[in-house]
Amino acid sequence: MNNDNNKKVIIDTEVKNWEQTQNIDVFIKILSKHQQTQTALIKINKGANLSQEAKTRSVEVFVIEGTYTNEFGDFPEGSYLRLPEENEEFVTSFSGCTIFKKTNYFTDNHKVIIKAGSQDWVQGQGNLRVMPLFEQTALVKWPKGERFVPHSHWGGEEILVLQGCFMDEHGKYPKGVWIRSPHLSKHFPYVEEETIILVQTGHLWED
Repeated sequence: MNNDNNKKVIIDTEVKNWEQTQNIDVFIKILSKHQQTQTALIKINKGANLSQEAKTRSVEVFVIEGTYTNEFGDFPEGSYLRLPEENEEFVTSFSGCTIFKKTNYFTDNHKVIIKAGSQDWVQGQGNLRVMPLFEQTALVKWPKGERFVPHSHWGGEEILVLQGCFMDEHGKYPKGVWIRSPHLSKHFPYVEEETIILVQTGHLWED
């Protein structure tokens, strides 16, 4: 599903239906899947465990709503985790949560845990504010009326709109839209209202 990184993909996750997993209290919206890799939104109901099996795998997690709990602690909305290993048997949410999760996309041992509120926004290009998360992964805050510069995506670009409405010459992408643009794709992005996106670049180039 959406396993060709050379093709642009746009999914409005707000209108995409939740699918029930093997756990009746855990639901998923799969955005991309190929062999053992998967990009998805996951909803964990209050008090539920992600899995009854001790699956250990590399993950990137951004907490969209609620508080996400694993063997490393409790992580409220806005937290980011990049873990070379995570035991799904210990993943739960005492309040319920929704996360954006990428599974099995890396094999290195770089571990990053950024709890919401522990990292500051820094000045980006123009009036953009950026919160670096890991290498070419970041939160980007666009002030009302901001226009970027036309540019190409070397190695591709992946965006999840968290707030507001992201725009370019190809369309409008409100909160909840996930966009994956291939290597060397181009656009001229702008916003009309304050907008926050989760963005990752340079990771989609395939020889």
